[in-house]
Amino acid sequence: MESITKIIAVLEKRVNDLQRDNDSLKQTLLHVSTTVEALGEKVSMLEKGLATKADITHVQQINKQSEIVKKINDSKSMGMDSKVWLSLDGKVTLESIVEQTTDGYKSSATNIKGVNKKEDSQNG
Repeated sequence: MESITKIIAVLEKRVNDLQRDNDSLKQTLLHVSTTVEALGEKVSMLEKGLATKADITHVQQINKQSEIVKKINDSKSMGMDSKVWLSLDGKVTLESIVEQTTDGYKSSATNIKGVNKKEDSQNG
């Protein structure tokens, strides 16, 4: 009978050890779950920040383009009337009025980026 008592005691000890391990695993799982949730919130915050950064970059580009347009509009006239504007999609548009006389016409346009310059003359 003593051996059965020892076996029962050993089994009770093992059950208690397993219960402690189970409790420990539950705590670890809860900690991992909390960490994953916090990481998810940080990722969401970073995504929002990245979207805001993209918007800021776009606004900065439009601002730079509008500064270029202002410089063009404020620059000294080259003998032709023109108007430059910037649309919300970032396109720069130049509209010019060419003076025409009985002797001919001359028009001059400079690429907005300042890369190309084109002059056309015709005498008639």
